[in-house]
Amino acid sequence: MKRMLAAAGFLIALAGFAQTAAAQTTEARQPGTVVSAASPADLPVHRGKFWFHSDCITAGQQGVDRGHWSQYQCAEGWMWNLWTDR
Repeated sequence: MKRMLAAAGFLIALAGFAQTAAAQTTEARQPGTVVSAASPADLPVHRGKFWFHSDCITAGQQGVDRGHWSQYQCAEGWMWNLWTDR
Protein backbone atom coordinates (compact mmCIF):
# COMPACT_ATOMS: atom_id res chain seq x y z
CA MET A 1 0.00 0.00 0.00
CA LYS A 2 2.84 2.39 0.84
CA ARG A 3 4.48 1.69 -2.50
CA MET A 4 1.26 2.51 -4.34
CA LEU A 5 0.91 5.80 -2.47
CA ALA A 6 4.54 6.66 -3.17
CA ALA A 7 4.09 5.87 -6.86
CA ALA A 8 0.92 7.98 -7.01
CA GLY A 9 2.72 10.88 -5.33
CA PHE A 10 5.57 10.58 -7.80
CA LEU A 11 3.18 10.64 -10.77
CA ILE A 12 1.40 13.71 -9.42
CA ALA A 13 4.73 15.50 -8.93
CA LEU A 14 5.83 14.47 -12.43
CA ALA A 15 2.62 15.85 -13.93
CA GLY A 16 3.18 19.16 -12.14
CA PHE A 17 6.73 19.31 -13.45
CA ALA A 18 5.55 18.63 -17.01
CA GLN A 19 3.03 21.47 -16.81
CA THR A 20 5.70 23.85 -15.53
CA ALA A 21 8.11 22.83 -18.28
CA ALA A 22 5.42 23.20 -20.94
CA ALA A 23 4.78 26.74 -19.78
CA GLN A 24 8.39 27.63 -20.43
CA THR A 25 9.46 28.62 -23.92
CA THR A 26 10.67 25.85 -26.21
CA GLU A 27 12.39 28.07 -28.71
CA ALA A 28 16.13 28.37 -28.90
CA ARG A 29 17.44 31.77 -27.90
CA GLN A 30 21.08 31.53 -28.85
CA PRO A 31 23.08 34.02 -30.89
CA GLY A 32 23.09 33.25 -34.60
CA THR A 33 19.72 31.54 -34.75
CA VAL A 34 16.50 32.79 -36.28
CA VAL A 35 13.76 30.72 -34.74
CA SER A 36 11.32 33.23 -33.29
CA ALA A 37 8.26 32.40 -35.39
CA ALA A 38 9.23 29.16 -37.10
CA SER A 39 6.37 26.78 -37.70
CA PRO A 40 6.77 23.00 -38.03
CA ALA A 41 6.54 23.36 -41.82
CA ASP A 42 9.54 25.70 -41.75
CA LEU A 43 11.63 23.19 -39.78
CA PRO A 44 10.88 19.82 -41.42
CA VAL A 45 13.99 17.82 -40.44
CA HIS A 46 13.94 15.96 -37.12
CA ARG A 47 17.51 15.62 -35.84
CA GLY A 48 17.05 13.75 -32.60
CA LYS A 49 15.64 13.55 -29.10
CA PHE A 50 17.29 14.77 -25.94
CA TRP A 51 16.50 14.26 -22.26
CA PHE A 52 17.47 17.82 -21.35
CA HIS A 53 16.57 21.12 -23.00
CA SER A 54 20.16 22.34 -22.60
CA ASP A 55 21.46 19.34 -24.60
CA CYS A 56 18.99 20.08 -27.40
CA ILE A 57 20.05 23.75 -27.50
CA THR A 58 23.72 22.77 -27.55
CA ALA A 59 23.22 20.36 -30.46
CA GLY A 60 21.16 22.91 -32.38
CA GLN A 61 23.73 25.65 -31.90
CA GLN A 62 26.59 23.35 -32.88
CA GLY A 63 24.80 22.60 -36.15
CA VAL A 64 24.42 26.34 -36.83
CA ASP A 65 28.08 26.95 -35.97
CA ARG A 66 29.18 24.19 -38.36
CA GLY A 67 26.91 25.43 -41.15
CA HIS A 68 24.72 22.31 -41.25
CA TRP A 69 21.51 24.35 -40.76
CA SER A 70 20.57 27.96 -40.19
CA GLN A 71 17.52 27.53 -37.93
CA TYR A 72 16.59 25.12 -35.20
CA GLN A 73 13.95 24.65 -32.57
CA CYS A 74 13.73 22.46 -29.50
CA ALA A 75 10.15 21.27 -29.09
CA GLU A 76 8.94 19.52 -26.00
CA GLY A 77 7.32 16.12 -26.25
CA TRP A 78 8.12 13.08 -24.16
CA MET A 79 11.69 14.30 -24.65
CA TRP A 80 13.11 17.45 -26.27
CA ASN A 81 12.98 17.16 -30.08
CA LEU A 82 15.47 19.03 -32.25
CA TRP A 83 13.98 20.30 -35.54
CA THR A 84 16.04 22.06 -38.20
CA ASP A 85 15.47 23.74 -41.56
CA ARG A 86 17.75 21.44 -43.59
